[in-house]
Amino acid sequence: MNKSTLRLIFLTAALSTTSAFAENRAVEININGIGPAVDAAAFGTVKQVIGHAVADGVVDKFIVNGYGIEGGFSACAQASSRTKEFTSFVRQLRTIVPNPDTTAYSLHPVAACTDVATVCTQDVKQCPDGSYVGRVPPSCEFAPCPGN
Repeated sequence: MNKSTLRLIFLTAALSTTSAFAENRAVEININGIGPAVDAAAFGTVKQVIGHAVADGVVDKFIVNGYGIEGGFSACAQASSRTKEFTSFVRQLRTIVPNPDTTAYSLHPVAACTDVATVCTQDVKQCPDGSYVGRVPPSCEFAPCPGN
C-alpha cells in the first residue's frame, strides 16, 4: 500500500468517526488492564483530558459505570451545548495510545449517557492485530477491533 492509499484510509476513518460523534452527544470511554495493571501513563492522560473537559464546560455529564480489577474504568461523558469543542475532546481522547500488552482502550459514540449503570465483566478479547478490546455497556458486547 502506498502513502496516498494509507492517507485516504485514515481520512475516511476520521470522517466516519467525526460523523458518528456529530450524530451523538456522548461517548463511552473504557480503559482497563488486561491482566497486568493498566498503562499508568495512558490512564493518567485519559483522566487529565476528561478533567479539563469537565472544568471547561465541554462535558456537562460524566458517569463512571465501573472500575477494573487491574485499574481503569468504564464511563460516559456527555457534551454540553458546545458540540465543536466536544468533537475536539473526542479527537484528543483518540490520540491516546496505551500499551496494548497491558491495556484495553476504546471509545464509542452514544446518543446520551444514561444514569442507569450497566457493569460489564472485565474480560477482554484479543484482536487479529494483537491488541485487546473490552466489553462496552450497555450491551456488554466486545468493542470492535481496530480497523473494523
